[in-house]
Amino acid sequence: MNLYARDLETENATLREELARTHSQLHRMDEIQRSLVSLAERELRTTLTMIFGYARLLGDRDIGEMQEYAGIIATYSWQLKNMLDAMTALHQIDAGELVLRMETLPLREILDYAIAGRQRELVAKALAVQLDLEDGLYVRADRERLLLILAQLLSNAITNAPPAGTVTLVARSREASAVISIQDNGRGIPEEEQPHLFERFYRRSLPLARQPDGSGLGLAVAKELVELHGGRIWVEGASSQSNTLCFSLPRASPSHPNAAIVNLSTKTIP
Repeated sequence: MNLYARDLETENATLREELARTHSQLHRMDEIQRSLVSLAERELRTTLTMIFGYARLLGDRDIGEMQEYAGIIATYSWQLKNMLDAMTALHQIDAGELVLRMETLPLREILDYAIAGRQRELVAKALAVQLDLEDGLYVRADRERLLLILAQLLSNAITNAPPAGTVTLVARSREASAVISIQDNGRGIPEEEQPHLFERFYRRSLPLARQPDGSGLGLAVAKELVELHGGRIWVEGASSQSNTLCFSLPRASPSHPNAAIVNLSTKTIP
């Protein structure tokens, strides 16, 4: 072997060692990230359990001020839960660990349940809810993930709607899809901002005092979950007085078989 070949072999061996070290470091960083997410999820959920418990105790007392404080505690708790759910879902998507357990779901029942879960926030802002739903509409979706999508979109509408405003939900069949629209009568979304609305950590260009609370993850996780279901999400008919966010899901027949698991990772689910 000549000198040039020996030098090349030495260089290749050094490169292989460096690549192996880098791979090991990345693997370790990934393990640390997973551990931190798991720890954060466990600790935050424990904290939320305590907050909800004390909120219920306060709400049972017949004292106006304490009931008001209980409402504030519950509202912020739901916001924290939304953020946690969004972070967990995005982590699972990025890690290729998300599993969709597909069911045939009655859309009216799911929407009613989602609205009931935001009732305290709606009451706190004196918001009216209008429903315009096509009868007999079923979708093919993962129940938990669909409720998470609706929670994020309803939270966005509640945040944007002015006090004593209105949140309107419309559901219609469109070819092989069901299209759900959620409209608030708040400040409209400028056309130039609409393409960025579903990006992670994106925050609208509002004055600081009017910036909504949140992590900027809610609409991003809604978009990714909708697309994993085979649907899409978009802004429709935005004006200076309203915002309408729409998303589609595969439409289903009530007789559609209910047992199906869509595995979006390399793991197998029994």
